Amino acid sequence: MFDFEISGIHLDDKLRKEAVALHVKLLDLSNEFLVGSHMPNRIARSVIPEHLHLHFANEGSFIQVSGLHADTPDDLVREIAYRIYLYPNADLLKCLEELLKCRYKMAKLVGYESFAHRALKGTMAKTPETVMSFLQMLTDKLSDRTAQDFKMMSDMKKKLNPRNSELMPWDHPFLSGVLRAERYNIEPSLYSPYLSLGACMEGLNNLFSQLYGVSLMSEHPSAGELWSEDVRKLAVVHEKEGLLGYIYCDFFQRSEKPHQDCHFTIRGGRWCRKTGQYQLPVVVLMLSLPHPTKSAPTLLTPGMMENLFHEMGHAMHSMLGRTRYQHVTGTRCATDFAEVPSILMEYFATDYRVISQFARHYETGQPLPESMVSRLCESKKVCGAADIQLQIFYAVLDQIYHGKPQNHSTTEILKEMQQKFYGLPYTSNTAWQLRFSHLIGYGAKYYSYLMSRAVASMVWRQCFVQDPLNRDMGERYRREMLAHGGAKEPMLMVEGMLQRRPSIEDFVDALVSELNPNFETFIMDSES
Repeated sequence: MFDFEISGIHLDDKLRKEAVALHVKLLDLSNEFLVGSHMPNRIARSVIPEHLHLHFANEGSFIQVSGLHADTPDDLVREIAYRIYLYPNADLLKCLEELLKCRYKMAKLVGYESFAHRALKGTMAKTPETVMSFLQMLTDKLSDRTAQDFKMMSDMKKKLNPRNSELMPWDHPFLSGVLRAERYNIEPSLYSPYLSLGACMEGLNNLFSQLYGVSLMSEHPSAGELWSEDVRKLAVVHEKEGLLGYIYCDFFQRSEKPHQDCHFTIRGGRWCRKTGQYQLPVVVLMLSLPHPTKSAPTLLTPGMMENLFHEMGHAMHSMLGRTRYQHVTGTRCATDFAEVPSILMEYFATDYRVISQFARHYETGQPLPESMVSRLCESKKVCGAADIQLQIFYAVLDQIYHGKPQNHSTTEILKEMQQKFYGLPYTSNTAWQLRFSHLIGYGAKYYSYLMSRAVASMVWRQCFVQDPLNRDMGERYRREMLAHGGAKEPMLMVEGMLQRRPSIEDFVDALVSELNPNFETFIMDSES
């Protein structure tokens, strides 16, 4: 009923026609914005120093900039890319303003104060006010650490470039990477030999078997069933319940394939009245891994391995869901809950008790040393507060854009919020919001990732940190959280798992305490 009503089913004929027309217009505007947000910008070659041309694509007398070049060591290349790629496009600015106006009109038409109010009904947060208080509280609690992080980056910039040492937004991703590398030396190529794709899949199989009594079994596809010969079909089989569903693993790079790790549903699970049986879910896991070579299997970096675990978290949400309707099965649930199962898998992917079961050197069979895993975990906390603060800034921007209409342009709002919620200076003649393609799919819900991470962190610490392979906890997790998809209110699922109702303060504390060094060891010591 709620889904129908937010689309205007309850309105009279005249207003319903208006709602349909707005929907159509919004589809067009969304498409226009998405396409525009990925378009490169270009500038005359003569404007850019010649020795820097090789960093960008040449196009006759122009240079084309198609991204932020955030990892480039050269300050000037990063600055040029930032200023040109984010240079405002008047048509796209108009498209965004129109899109936000239409969303507001649509929300008002179906009875909401703003698009954010409409988008957040049915989520864990429920209202824009809750989201904003979560983001504000998180900002306040992180402020000292964020300032510390920016100071470390600033000192590093002075060291690398004494003549031009002011910390700017194009420095953040690069310098935090430099600081991580300097402090922990986590060169991915040192880890890869221990993380062959086969070993990682074996690790997932062991984990699911110990937590849920579920195995991943290779299945022979029928003729014409696969869209590419390197796709693998897995049957997900429970030790007592039998077949639960199918996962197609489309893992390898292909030229025509989108460069995006994702999970999507081909067929949702549901109860079939006609047959008296459950319709089994079928999903795809899509990654872009390198192909094996003659001399070595596919070797994963720690980041690729975590992504594999993350996406497999979504897949198991789909496989273990048992809902009456396919409309609300598996990942088809509130956006701020949908990422919980996948983020929780990242904790398993970085816990040595789990990793030690499968991470072996593909040539020597040696296990991955525990010290390397703890270095990797600690390195993630370097500049962690500043990274979270950047996410908060994006989430706030998304909330303000989708709240009640402002008398300011989207760029003026950006400038104001960047000052208040990020701290690094706004660069004139840039419009970062025009590259914020998540405004389309995540309109008013960009905060979801932070909130999901907070919930996943609480579930991990309360239920799995002492024994990540505990079958009773695995069963409780399946029963309380994974089984319901979107058919049960998300906060009730969290409450069922944690056996208490967490507050916004609890969420904030969970995220902040993650940044403490050796936090998990501390918890285990204090509880054991």
